This record gives sequence, C-alpha cells and structure tokens, in this order.
Amino acid sequence: MILYSWKDIQNSVSKEESPLELLAGSGISIGSFDGLHLGHRRIIQELVNLCQKENLLPGIVTFKRPLPLYKHSADYAGDVSTLEQRLNIMEELGIKFAIVLDFTDEIAKISGHEFLTILKNVCNMKVFVEGEDFRCGYKGATDMTAIKYWAEQNEVKTSFLPQVLYKPGADEEERISSSYIRSMIKKGFFSTANELLCRDYELDLKKCTQRSEDKLHISKTEITQVLPPAGVYRVKNESAEAIRLEITENELIFDVMSNLTWVSF
Repeated sequence: MILYSWKDIQNSVSKEESPLELLAGSGISIGSFDGLHLGHRRIIQELVNLCQKENLLPGIVTFKRPLPLYKHSADYAGDVSTLEQRLNIMEELGIKFAIVLDFTDEIAKISGHEFLTILKNVCNMKVFVEGEDFRCGYKGATDMTAIKYWAEQNEVKTSFLPQVLYKPGADEEERISSSYIRSMIKKGFFSTANELLCRDYELDLKKCTQRSEDKLHISKTEITQVLPPAGVYRVKNESAEAIRLEITENELIFDVMSNLTWVSF
C-alpha cells in the first residue's frame, strides 16, 4: 500500500501535479474506519468493485487516531484498532493507497467542497463512496446532498450506502458503528464485538513497554485501545496459545515471561 501525508498532498497542490501512481485516476472513501467493522467493509467492497470496473486505484483518506478522540476527548474510551491494524486490514480488502492525516485546526477548518476538490485535483478522484450519513468539512456542514451536487458539477461518480443494522434482540436494532463496538468491548461483550468486526478483537502491544517480573506487566497508560472492565480473561497470542490476562485498575498482567506482539479476545 502506498501512503501519503497531508504534506504530500499540499506539495502536489502547490506543484499542480498528481503523484505518478494516481495519474490514471482513483476512487476514494473518507473516514476514521476505526475497527474496520462490517459497515466499513461494505463501503470498501463497493469502492474496490467500482474501481475495478473503471480501472481506477482504490484509496482511503483516514486519520492517525479516530475523530471521536478529538471531538469527544473527555469521555473517549479508546481506539478499537491502531493505525497499523487499520492499514493492514484495508490492504487485505484491496485498498491500494491511503492518505493519513493528523486532525489539525487547519484541516478542521477546510470546507467539504474545498477538501473534495483537492482530492479530485491531486488524486484524479473519479469515484467517491460513503455511507448515507457521511458528513465532512468545517463543522460537518457538507452532507450527502451537498456532495452529490458537487460531484455532478465535477464529473465524479458517487455511491452512498445505507446504514448496516444489527439486531442484538428480537425487538432491538442498532446501527453498526465504531462507537457501538467500543461500548461492547468496554462492557466485555466480545462475542458481539467480534461478530461486528468480522474478526477477534486484538490488542496491539508492539509499541508498549513490557516489564517481565514473575509475569509480564503493561501499564494501562501504554494502551491507546479500548479495554474491557477489570477482571480475568483468557486471550490468545500470535501463536494461538491461550494466556491468562488479569486487568487491574492500573495495568495488564499476562501469565507469560516473554514479550507479546498482540493478543486477541
């Protein structure tokens, strides 16, 4: 997968040229894509399918950390997936390039139409795929109707997919979202979270400081991902070996001595 930064995009704007890989055109979707859940996967599959038909390169515009961290930081429980996890899954699903952004004041103040125009000019965007509830631009002012109007004026094909719903009970219905999955993990409801993620929930531990004493200790402050309640859990490591994990108020304690790359619930 080819990765671009916002600086790369700005340089292309100033030079009035596109990266060589994107000269033939691209299809794009924008979002945090935290967890890459079932709803995200349908959007990506639609994007990849349309790009195959049009002979375009499918790409994603995403953020280093999910947007709720910046918009609701006071009660943010943690990421469902790290950036590395997200990019790896995107690549597995057929995405060929990603523009990874920091959510800065500069980016937050760009209007939706201006941002889409930058993507059209720099990435030769010819297809745009999102969910029906997608909004972008300053204060989220640019909605599906506004995007469709812009796209018609700029000869960009659009596809907006309906919300994907989940039925936790006979008379219940929930929109599948990262925030809903985050709440399930926070409660320790991994069967639901894993079903909606289409995979087991994984904690990425590669960048964490790991202390080997009688057991392996990792401070909670090292973890950016959402954690379940304090308690004892059975997790699996990269070798599919079962490990006892105790989560306390301040740390994670694994019944192993050697460092871990990741564990799944």
